[in-house]
Amino acid sequence: MFILDFIPPNSVGAELGVFTGLFSSVLARERKISRVTFVDAWWEAFGDYFPDWGAYTDYGRIGTRKAYEVAKKRIYGSRLPNRVVEVGSVYDWLRSQPNRSLDWVYLDTGHAYEETKRDLELLDLKIANNGLIMGDDWQIERDNFHHGLFLGVTEFLRSYNFELILCGKCSQWILRRSLGERSTSPNTVE
Repeated sequence: MFILDFIPPNSVGAELGVFTGLFSSVLARERKISRVTFVDAWWEAFGDYFPDWGAYTDYGRIGTRKAYEVAKKRIYGSRLPNRVVEVGSVYDWLRSQPNRSLDWVYLDTGHAYEETKRDLELLDLKIANNGLIMGDDWQIERDNFHHGLFLGVTEFLRSYNFELILCGKCSQWILRRSLGERSTSPNTVE
C-alpha cells in the first residue's frame, strides 16, 4: 500500500504484468489516479496454463484465462472510470504509447536481466519528465530467481537519467526521472 503514496494525483499510469490482479485491485480503487491501464499477455504468452513457478502458479495448474477473468473482476470491481484491461505483449503495448505519456508505470513482468533492460530502455521514452518507474521483486542475492531484475535496474541507473528513491522495502523499488532533465539515453527505441 505504501507505493500509493508515491503516485501523483491526477496521474496516468499502467501496471505491466497483472497475473490475477491482486495489486491491480489496489491501483484500480485509488481515486487519485485519473487513468490506469492493466496489461498482461496471459494466454498469448503462456498458452492455457502458466508455467510451473512453484506455489505462485500452483505448480503450473493456474489457467491463464481464469487468471485474466479474476483480474478483470478485481479491477472493474472498483467501478471507477478509466480502468482499462488489455491483453497483449507489454513491450508492444509500450511501443504504441506516445513518448512522455505516462506519469508512472508499475513493472512486474519478466524478471530476467535482458527483459528488464529492454523494458526499462523503452520506458525511458514513455515516462514523463519527473515520472516514476516502480516494480516488484528487488532481490540482491545472486542465487535468487529474480536477481536478473536487480542487475537490469542497477545497470539502467548507470546509463539513464533516473535516480533510485526506494528499494528493498517489501521487495519493491522506485525510480524517478531526475529533476528538470531529459533522458540521456544512449539508444533510441521506437
